[in-house]
Amino acid sequence: MQNFVYLFIATVIVVIVVSVFSSILRKKNHCLTWVTGALLTVISFIVAVISYFTLDGWESMSFFFLFISVLVGSLFGTLVSKLQKSTSH
Repeated sequence: MQNFVYLFIATVIVVIVVSVFSSILRKKNHCLTWVTGALLTVISFIVAVISYFTLDGWESMSFFFLFISVLVGSLFGTLVSKLQKSTSH
């Protein structure tokens, strides 16, 4: 249970940092909307690889599924963002 609390706190901190980074980036350059999704995907991939080597069994598989869900979500979010920008003109 303690690991889930740490994971929750770390996830909240990462999402806050990436959201602030994303809003700053969007103000400066509107074409780089994919950077936020790519950053979250890379972070979750690193966590999945580290957990593969440090944890065993179901724990490492859960981080792999977390990586897959972040990857799919970021790809879908980026695609929707690109489609909204192309149809809003």
